Amino acid sequence: MKTKINVIVISFIALVVSVSCNKAKNEVVQESTSVETSQGIKVNEAKIKSSLVCFVNNKFMGIDQIPVEVEGKTYYGCCPDCVKKIKTIREVRYALDPLTGKEVDKALAYIVLSPSGNNDILYFESELSYKKYFKI
Repeated sequence: MKTKINVIVISFIALVVSVSCNKAKNEVVQESTSVETSQGIKVNEAKIKSSLVCFVNNKFMGIDQIPVEVEGKTYYGCCPDCVKKIKTIREVRYALDPLTGKEVDKALAYIVLSPSGNNDILYFESELSYKKYFKI
């Protein structure tokens, strides 16, 4: 009987963690002014608030995520597993600027929605880099 209860409790915890990681992926994205690039792609003009992004999944989640402090900077994850990855895997805390190819610390990045959709986001080293990338 005790084993069955343990299995039920563990299954429930696994379900909760799974749901929290996928919870907001399909929610409506942040309202902001959009602009259209010369390629006809609409992109957000405003920087996305870092706390609304899971830095592990690189997704706009639409709700505040779990703050994780590493080396005096704040990163965000959507679940305990993401928090652990942020703390232990350096590569999770960095991305490449799509314009320059330079490594960007996600905690300091200019974050925008990707035109590819699916609540994917892009990390830029600056607003200028973002505007040059989209020819704004």
